[in-house]
Amino acid sequence: MDNFKFDTHMHLDLFEEREEIIKYIEKEKSYTIAMTNLPVLYSKYINMYKDLKYIRFALGFHPELVYEYENQISIFLENLKYAKYIGEIGLDYKIKNPNNIDAQNRVFKRIISNCKLRDNKVVSVHNRLAASDVNSIIGKFNGTIIMHWFTGNKDELNKSIDNGYYFSINEKMLNTDKKKFLIRNIPIDKLLLESDAPFTSKSKTYSINFMNNIIRDLSDIYKLEPLNMREQLKRNFITAIDV
Repeated sequence: MDNFKFDTHMHLDLFEEREEIIKYIEKEKSYTIAMTNLPVLYSKYINMYKDLKYIRFALGFHPELVYEYENQISIFLENLKYAKYIGEIGLDYKIKNPNNIDAQNRVFKRIISNCKLRDNKVVSVHNRLAASDVNSIIGKFNGTIIMHWFTGNKDELNKSIDNGYYFSINEKMLNTDKKKFLIRNIPIDKLLLESDAPFTSKSKTYSINFMNNIIRDLSDIYKLEPLNMREQLKRNFITAIDV
């Protein structure tokens, strides 16, 4: 069995045992995109970890932090000239403060418009309660959009599919029949895997075993043998991410 391993969305900087996890990921040869939540953190980590083979740090500006740190947009845009991987960015309408939501939209629109000036960015997008606006702001994209932990309705899902986006699936997205029904509507060649660690596990460390559980459930949903599903996901990752 092909043992290709990958994780399109995790938060390496939120683990206390970061150095040990880095050694583990590199030893396991698992292609991993590590999100950052603020532009200054991206600047820090790409300088600290220049020689990693399997881990890629993504330039992020998390929507939950935009309102407080909007002045970091200049740092983001400067780094955007060189960063291939972008995330976590997006919108989060669980936050009810109108000024906060205005700031999120303002920053997200600037990020997307600047991403579109450059080809082949790989962008992981937060879209909690905001999939419709995310679809509208991004539209068609000259790179790769990955909807991280998609929670929208079927109409919003279909719009994201029409726009050509990918969807990264974690274990918590498969814990109810309702969620599985929504996932069943995603084209199989647009599926990717994510751990979103540490948010999806009570463990204080990181393991790539999350892949096996998701592949098992996706195999049931799409009526494929696990080996065939694993091969499909590998092809999707290579096409979407171009590591």
